[in-house]
Amino acid sequence: GQLYFTKSLSNILTSVDAKTGETLIEQTRINGINRVYASPVAAADRIYITSREGTTVVIRHAERLEVLATNQLGETIDASPAIVGNEMFLRGEKHLFCLVEGE
Repeated sequence: GQLYFTKSLSNILTSVDAKTGETLIEQTRINGINRVYASPVAAADRIYITSREGTTVVIRHAERLEVLATNQLGETIDASPAIVGNEMFLRGEKHLFCLVEGE
Protein backbone atom coordinates (compact mmCIF):
# COMPACT_ATOMS: atom_id res chain seq x y z
CA GLY A 1 0.00 0.00 0.00
CA GLN A 2 3.02 2.31 -0.11
CA LEU A 3 4.91 3.39 -3.26
CA TYR A 4 8.56 4.47 -3.27
CA PHE A 5 10.20 6.30 -6.15
CA THR A 6 13.22 8.43 -6.94
CA LYS A 7 13.22 11.76 -8.71
CA SER A 8 14.62 11.89 -12.25
CA LEU A 9 17.55 9.45 -11.84
CA SER A 10 18.67 11.17 -8.62
CA ASN A 11 19.05 10.14 -4.99
CA ILE A 12 15.89 12.00 -3.92
CA LEU A 13 13.27 9.58 -2.54
CA THR A 14 9.54 10.14 -2.13
CA SER A 15 6.92 7.73 -0.82
CA VAL A 16 3.14 7.96 -1.13
CA ASP A 17 0.13 5.99 0.07
CA ALA A 18 -1.02 3.92 -2.91
CA LYS A 19 -4.74 4.33 -2.16
CA THR A 20 -4.97 7.99 -1.18
CA GLY A 21 -1.93 9.52 -2.89
CA GLU A 22 -0.99 11.13 0.43
CA THR A 23 2.73 11.86 0.65
CA LEU A 24 4.26 9.79 3.45
CA ILE A 25 7.94 10.59 2.89
CA GLU A 26 8.55 14.06 1.43
CA GLN A 27 11.34 14.44 -1.11
CA THR A 28 14.41 13.37 0.87
CA ARG A 29 18.00 13.03 -0.31
CA ILE A 30 19.46 9.58 0.43
CA ASN A 31 23.07 9.86 1.56
CA GLY A 32 25.58 7.40 0.14
CA ILE A 33 24.21 7.27 -3.41
CA ASN A 34 24.07 9.70 -6.34
CA ARG A 35 22.64 8.55 -9.67
CA VAL A 36 19.84 5.98 -9.59
CA TYR A 37 18.89 4.21 -12.83
CA ALA A 38 17.32 1.13 -11.18
CA SER A 39 13.85 0.96 -9.65
CA PRO A 40 13.55 0.45 -5.90
CA VAL A 41 12.60 -3.11 -4.94
CA ALA A 42 11.06 -4.47 -1.75
CA ALA A 43 11.33 -7.63 0.33
CA ALA A 44 10.92 -8.52 4.02
CA ASP A 45 9.84 -5.00 5.07
CA ARG A 46 12.92 -3.49 3.45
CA ILE A 47 13.33 -1.29 0.39
CA TYR A 48 16.52 -1.64 -1.68
CA ILE A 49 17.70 1.34 -3.75
CA THR A 50 20.73 0.69 -5.96
CA SER A 51 22.79 3.48 -7.48
CA ARG A 52 24.61 3.47 -10.79
CA GLU A 53 27.88 3.56 -8.83
CA GLY A 54 27.14 0.12 -7.35
CA THR A 55 25.93 1.14 -3.90
CA THR A 56 22.71 -0.26 -2.46
CA VAL A 57 20.98 1.56 0.37
CA VAL A 58 18.56 -0.49 2.46
CA ILE A 59 15.70 1.36 4.16
CA ARG A 60 12.96 0.15 6.48
CA HIS A 61 9.47 -0.04 4.95
CA ALA A 62 7.82 2.70 7.02
CA GLU A 63 6.20 6.11 6.84
CA ARG A 64 9.51 7.80 7.69
CA LEU A 65 12.95 7.33 6.20
CA GLU A 66 15.22 5.02 8.20
CA VAL A 67 18.42 3.77 6.56
CA LEU A 68 19.32 0.27 7.79
CA ALA A 69 22.46 -0.39 5.74
CA THR A 70 24.62 0.83 2.87
CA ASN A 71 26.47 -1.77 0.77
CA GLN A 72 29.03 -1.18 -1.99
CA LEU A 73 29.77 -3.62 -4.83
CA GLY A 74 32.28 -1.42 -6.66
CA GLU A 75 30.85 -1.93 -10.14
CA THR A 76 28.45 0.07 -12.30
CA ILE A 77 24.84 -1.13 -11.97
CA ASP A 78 22.07 0.11 -14.27
CA ALA A 79 19.50 -2.66 -13.78
CA SER A 80 16.95 -3.11 -11.00
CA PRO A 81 17.75 -5.87 -8.50
CA ALA A 82 15.79 -9.12 -8.88
CA ILE A 83 14.67 -10.87 -5.70
CA VAL A 84 14.00 -14.62 -5.70
CA GLY A 85 13.30 -16.24 -2.34
CA ASN A 86 16.12 -15.15 -0.02
CA GLU A 87 18.48 -14.25 -2.90
CA MET A 88 19.00 -10.89 -4.59
CA PHE A 89 20.56 -10.72 -8.05
CA LEU A 90 22.32 -7.57 -9.23
CA ARG A 91 23.58 -7.29 -12.81
CA GLY A 92 26.75 -5.25 -12.84
CA GLU A 93 28.69 -3.95 -15.80
CA LYS A 94 30.95 -7.05 -15.77
CA HIS A 95 29.48 -9.49 -13.22
CA LEU A 96 26.21 -10.98 -12.05
CA PHE A 97 26.09 -10.80 -8.25
CA CYS A 98 23.96 -13.08 -6.06
CA LEU A 99 23.51 -11.91 -2.47
CA VAL A 100 22.07 -14.33 0.06
CA GLU A 101 20.91 -13.53 3.56
CA GLY A 102 23.17 -15.26 6.08
CA GLU A 103 21.94 -17.53 8.80
